[in-house]
Amino acid sequence: MELLSQLSSPMQSLLFAGLGLVFYLFGRLALRLMAWHAGRDGLSIPQPAFLGTIATAWALSLGFIAADIWAVNARADQATSMERSAIVHMLRSSEPDVLNSSKLTEGISAYRRQVAAKEWLQGKNVSPDEAVEAALHDISGEIARLARSDAPSSLIGQLIHDFNDLQEARNLRLSVGNTSVDYYKWYLVIFLTLLTAITIASTHADRPRAGRRALAIYAITASMSLWILAIHANPYSGVEELHPSLLFANQKNAHGALDGL
Repeated sequence: MELLSQLSSPMQSLLFAGLGLVFYLFGRLALRLMAWHAGRDGLSIPQPAFLGTIATAWALSLGFIAADIWAVNARADQATSMERSAIVHMLRSSEPDVLNSSKLTEGISAYRRQVAAKEWLQGKNVSPDEAVEAALHDISGEIARLARSDAPSSLIGQLIHDFNDLQEARNLRLSVGNTSVDYYKWYLVIFLTLLTAITIASTHADRPRAGRRALAIYAITASMSLWILAIHANPYSGVEELHPSLLFANQKNAHGALDGL
């Protein structure tokens, strides 16, 4: 799945077209074996209603993965929005007409650059980066220094609140990135996809021509469904990824904000 996210859109389409062909050929092999067995013992053919048992399990597993993917993408959008908002608020607090702290500005800017370059682009938000941790430490130290100065307590309180929001948003982002690399749910749906192909073959063992057509329709449906889910599986990688430029501007395609990193 990690290799899949690095492929271009045309290559992904070809890959899942090949996967659909594999499903079809696997089903054809099962159909041939089942038809041979049915010719010797006609009473061994399962009733058509049996197909619903396995197909329902396949459909439910596909639905659970889809629901999980949309939920993960929604959390990723939320985390990005929270982190960008916290950064903007803290930068505003560091301006000359508020707290007048150039060190706070430098620390927040360094944090944003390191997150975009290290945690997001390189690490795909799977694990924390030491450079980002160091930037957070510098920001925390500057906030402590400002708290000991004669700065208004209301401004310091708001700054601390924004800093807590920043850390919470980062933790949520890393949690989403780590959750997105759980591949066991995909193993389950692939297994049930193959099992459903066998079930289609077994219920059509006495009608091989109809079985071949049913398998072709099923292979197209299964491969297209998996392809659509796969390109959305990881919000930080692949065709539909969220770009770290969102930390600089509220635009998905504002990649120019990262020039020079």
